[in-house]
Amino acid sequence: MIKALLCKLNILNEWHVEHTDDGSLYKRCLRCGKDDDRGGGGTGTFGAWAGPAGG
Repeated sequence: MIKALLCKLNILNEWHVEHTDDGSLYKRCLRCGKDDDRGGGGTGTFGAWAGPAGG
């Protein structure tokens, strides 16, 4: 219950990499379904995994 509350407050999300129809990558929370609004492509540890152009 606490994890769900923290997730809704955007404090502790459980991000998962998803693919769009055109092959782009983005992150979506497994608990609440919220998309990551920080930009994704090339920032943080996700950017290191996805590459400099996010693809």
